[in-house]
Amino acid sequence: MKLITNPFEYAILAGKLLTGTHDVYEDVFIVIKNGKIQKVTDSWNGPYVDFSNATITPGFIEPYSKLGIKWSIHGELFSDSRSIILDPDYYVIDGLNYSDPSIRDAREFGVTTAYISPGGKSVRLGRGAVIKTMGASLLHQSLYKKTILEILLESPDEYYESDLRMNILREFRKLYANDKKFRSILGNADRVFVVAMSYESIETALNLAQEFKFLNKLTIVGAPEAIKVASYIKEFNIPIVYGPFWITDPLYLDRWNFNNVVRLYRMGITVSLSTFHPLMDIKLLQLAPALAIRYDLNEKEATSIFSHNAAVALGIQNIVGIISPGKDADLVVWEAEAYDMKEGIKEVYIRGVRVSRTVSIPQ
Repeated sequence: MKLITNPFEYAILAGKLLTGTHDVYEDVFIVIKNGKIQKVTDSWNGPYVDFSNATITPGFIEPYSKLGIKWSIHGELFSDSRSIILDPDYYVIDGLNYSDPSIRDAREFGVTTAYISPGGKSVRLGRGAVIKTMGASLLHQSLYKKTILEILLESPDEYYESDLRMNILREFRKLYANDKKFRSILGNADRVFVVAMSYESIETALNLAQEFKFLNKLTIVGAPEAIKVASYIKEFNIPIVYGPFWITDPLYLDRWNFNNVVRLYRMGITVSLSTFHPLMDIKLLQLAPALAIRYDLNEKEATSIFSHNAAVALGIQNIVGIISPGKDADLVVWEAEAYDMKEGIKEVYIRGVRVSRTVSIPQ
């Protein structure tokens, strides 16, 4: 089943266009056909939508969340490190509630693509999914064909849980040795996410990826202490999903620093930001670029963090992430200047389809 698409050819006139790369244009047309961007041009003779007083950016990409999953905001009770699940057949799509209001909230606040995590206190290995947030009647009308395997070594409230980390890796090695199907899934996965908070667990993730030869597919998620092993991360060109970027847990706050996001970016590491919804409300992702600018990135760099860099982390950079010919027409139209919270978002487009921003009651 194909993704929902606007099949018509038309253009959007942007007063200012931030592409997600280092290119910025003024007074240009974004030509769209069959949900794809055809070109960015100074002139267009066909039908168009006039946003000449607005700024347009790529759609936000949320690289780690539990959107659509029934999940206690307080997490699960968990005390036995032996009671863990590592199973590639544990697939988040089987439990995803696509009509969940959080997915509606995501698209209304500019999030056009999101990764959904299968992980929990008990589930330490499973398969996640990448979706469009457009609210199709059928989930498979919005599902990316990507296989992402996730290993949860350490959640934001778990630091220095040595027994747990050792047990997860012991079970991983047993699964790899004894399960031919798992070896095939790991070998064919598009990306392997490892959630790791402390720099020790980040190093463990890198060592595991080298041991089982998936270093070229690895994305490290969480990573508030990534700056401590940044040279090691950069050596292997590993994307980092930094987050959640704003919670009040004292142990996490002691290690979290937004300046480190900028430092990682300046070092040439592909870093993106995540809310870890529901740890942070998905609606707050639109604050991420404004915070990045506050901490000394310019608007072009801030745009790339939530668009192109997040797409690289998910392995979908050939589909979305920048406004360029051949990419999906996932766009956010801002009232005036991008990331100005006084004005906010005017319109959202997913694959060329205008998404209503009117808050509605689910049917």
